[in-house]
Amino acid sequence: MIAKLVRKPPFWLFVQSLALGVALAALGKFEPVRVFDTTSYEQFRFAPPAESLCQMRTFGYPLLLRLGAVLAPSHAAVPALHFVLHVLAVVVFWMGLKGVIRSDWTRLAVASSLLYSNTLLRYANALAADSLASSLAIATMGWLLLTIFGKPRRVCWWVLALGVFATYQVRPAYLFLIPLFPALALALRWLVTPRAAPRPPWRSLVLSSIAVVLIPFLAFCTVRWVTVGRFSLVSFGGNNFAGVVSVFLTADDVDRLPPDIRPLAKAVVRRRREMAATVPDYSPEITLDYMGIERPWNVNTAHVCVPAAREVYGNDWPEMDRGLWRLALAIVARKPLCYGVWLAKAFVRGVYLIASHYLMNPVYFVLLVAMAGFHAYYVVLRKRSPGDATAADPAFFVEFNALWLIAVGFALSKLLLVIVTSPPLGRFMDAAGVFFACALVRGLVYRIALCRPLMRGVAAPAAAGREGP
Repeated sequence: MIAKLVRKPPFWLFVQSLALGVALAALGKFEPVRVFDTTSYEQFRFAPPAESLCQMRTFGYPLLLRLGAVLAPSHAAVPALHFVLHVLAVVVFWMGLKGVIRSDWTRLAVASSLLYSNTLLRYANALAADSLASSLAIATMGWLLLTIFGKPRRVCWWVLALGVFATYQVRPAYLFLIPLFPALALALRWLVTPRAAPRPPWRSLVLSSIAVVLIPFLAFCTVRWVTVGRFSLVSFGGNNFAGVVSVFLTADDVDRLPPDIRPLAKAVVRRRREMAATVPDYSPEITLDYMGIERPWNVNTAHVCVPAAREVYGNDWPEMDRGLWRLALAIVARKPLCYGVWLAKAFVRGVYLIASHYLMNPVYFVLLVAMAGFHAYYVVLRKRSPGDATAADPAFFVEFNALWLIAVGFALSKLLLVIVTSPPLGRFMDAAGVFFACALVRGLVYRIALCRPLMRGVAAPAAAGREGP
């Protein structure tokens, strides 16, 4: 029985998960750590419903904290829940890859790479939504693959809808999944379907994928509009957006803004001056330097823009957030060039963080080194080979490009959504780049496959030479 288990890929996925869990426990990663956002999740009120829809957070992560409180006090069980849910998400993704990757062992290697994601290793013990949201995105991506490449069943589409809904209810920054999934479903079906296969029902695929991601979102926003008068997922984002673009606002701009937001603009300008008088490193001057915008972002958000909005609108959080949104949009309309420069620099910064954080991940660094090593070894063997090498893995083209399409589409969509209102901080970009590891592992497997026949081809003439007269 043990011998049979060892020959099964799921056994090695279980072994890796167990080993990773033991390693994280030994490193203290199952000890909960409070972060800046923890209090706002703890203070979420589920009743009455109208009040829950007025808050600055969605209900997804507060629900997990409630579940953790049932299992253990003081959030002691939450990091373990993060880990278990992440492993389950990887299992779902592994199942989804069956429609894309032929080899069971290659599928295992590709899916296993997600176990070691930066988001899990760095934020699994943080009492914030980052780890859970990333895991839900992995699971939902896996279910998308199951849905479009498995047997067409209506229940699969609605489970996909529930997965997407749960993901952005945990972290609204994943709203990019709504436009991404229909486009990705269409592109993946086109790429993976053999040329000689019957033509897939493209119209049904597009309409189904759009409906399942859009209907729950519109339904929830409608309920919120009827209840609290706001057609949106949550009253949040205006503070982040104003925290970015308020650095472009000067006293001379105030009188040129719409009259109804001038009181808020005046309060922001005044508070920026007061902050500069008390904080030596803080500057109230306009800057286009990227770090000059990112570094004081938390201060501008929490200690300038939000208190200024409270002065004008009182403690009505939805009205405060709405005012900050309108102020931010008015500043962008007034200073579009400044905002355009910010977007360009933030995009470059986000790409840099995704790449650099892969080098900092010990597992992915080893994979990159292995890729370089096997590629160099392949070049040497290819030069020494007596004949022309044939393709070692004819399925590589489709499988690698499908994984690359997922990785690039996911990362680009998340990055573009983030930089509109917020700096591309490390915890945002770690989650954005999560699927690149899959393409990296598939490329490594291909390089190893290329080396094998060449090793036999080079070894055979050498052995013949030794045995000859």
